[in-house]
Amino acid sequence: MKLRKRKPVGKRTVQYIEKLYALYSRKLFFIARNYVKDTDLAQDIVQMVFEKALLYSNSILKVPEDEILYFLTAMVKNTSFSVLEIEKQYAHEHLCYDDGDEGDYVEDPTNDYIQLIDLHSLKEKLSKMPERHRDALLFRYVYGFKCKEIAGMFRISERSVKARCSEGRSRLKKMLIDDGEYIE
Repeated sequence: MKLRKRKPVGKRTVQYIEKLYALYSRKLFFIARNYVKDTDLAQDIVQMVFEKALLYSNSILKVPEDEILYFLTAMVKNTSFSVLEIEKQYAHEHLCYDDGDEGDYVEDPTNDYIQLIDLHSLKEKLSKMPERHRDALLFRYVYGFKCKEIAGMFRISERSVKARCSEGRSRLKKMLIDDGEYIE
């Protein structure tokens, strides 16, 4: 199988894409921000679009100048939806407040009622747990990884990850009950 080499991007092409960036980047940023509702993510999306424009410069050169804004807008829209899909796939509950502070207490989102957990006490209890249970709980519930992803990282089976999480939750619950911190 013969690999095809990509032709280097010429100076004129780079200048053309820089011109497009100067003309349309602000407008594309607002379009992206409208889709993703996040300023930083919108900036990243605009950057991704122009990186794609450089990678696939032959495609962008074939678009007539009066239609280039529509073409770039479609790229922003598609990239926004792709990024949102990835964000949704890896979404998880954070153990901190919206303003970024960790605070002394957090709300447990998995219970029907709001149970306040002393975060320092929780960290202390986690530090007393065996490493395999602690790591499984942290990666699953704090960092939001799926069992399959954790299994790949630690090179164990998915069933083992689920078992470690279950055992870890049981140990943690027992520790909380023993210290009178768990509310049934």
